[in-house]
Amino acid sequence: MPPLLPRPALVPRAASIAISRSRSAIPRALFSRTAASASSSSSPQQRIPPESPLFINVPNPPQDQSVEALRERKPVKGHLPVPRQVFKRRDGHLKPQDAWLTKSAPLPSSEKAGQPPRSDIQAWKRKMASSRRDNMRDGVRALYARKQHADRRRLERQAAALAANRAAALAPEREDERLTRGSVNAPTLRTAVLPDPERFERAAASRRRTDALAAQRSEARRDAIQELYMKARSFIVSERDLEAEVDRQFAPDYWKNMGMSAAGYDIQNIWDLDGRPQTVADMLDDVARSSNAVLKRLETEKTRTLKRQKEVAEELTGGKLDGI
Repeated sequence: MPPLLPRPALVPRAASIAISRSRSAIPRALFSRTAASASSSSSPQQRIPPESPLFINVPNPPQDQSVEALRERKPVKGHLPVPRQVFKRRDGHLKPQDAWLTKSAPLPSSEKAGQPPRSDIQAWKRKMASSRRDNMRDGVRALYARKQHADRRRLERQAAALAANRAAALAPEREDERLTRGSVNAPTLRTAVLPDPERFERAAASRRRTDALAAQRSEARRDAIQELYMKARSFIVSERDLEAEVDRQFAPDYWKNMGMSAAGYDIQNIWDLDGRPQTVADMLDDVARSSNAVLKRLETEKTRTLKRQKEVAEELTGGKLDGI
């Protein structure tokens, strides 16, 4: 902050106020020529020049932030203590009663027994104790009255604020807001989710689809169990059967015992025995009977009929049959 400009010697605000008040009380005779000459001979610090802000007495506002007000303001040292919550507990409403006050500050045993004071000092002490009890009784009751007043004021403010908020929330739209807000179509403002008129039909269709899928899965599971039952006769269930199957599969003359392939060569691997894997084109050729494979051409009508009969029987019986 730059330094302040030099200013003439001014009288403090309090002194100027006192001077103005004293001038109003002095008779007009004092403001004669003689009085003017006497005032001119006073010290220059008691005179306020016309260019000074203090030449016209204007009272400072309560929250004046000017440099002069900051200079005249005295710092307030210390801080106010936090007030205790005397009626914090549940039995706070019992404290103003005579029973609680009597229990908190009971009379001495000698005074209860009606014994007179044995000396002037004891009489004075009894008087001071009685004064303290009275002060405590008056103070507790005054604090309780102030607490009730504060609670009542707080509830009134809360009720007033709640009523004002409710009134503002339920108030109709103002005319200026209606004229200045953007145009919105009425259907756009309807944001309520209406129930689907076809919800029952959609639920019934979904239930039928779910039942069909469940039945399909159940049928597939039943076919898998039946196929497992039909193939269980060839399962290996003992070490003797395992050794016999291993000896048969890994015998040196296993492929020679298979005979000749369709092309007239000795079978040496699985490709010579079953051929390459069947593709989609081969399946379509089988249906159209346009396959170029020699085995397919040599297949008789009887064999094809037996295969079809097997598929029909499996569909009718609901289970797998042995291969042909």
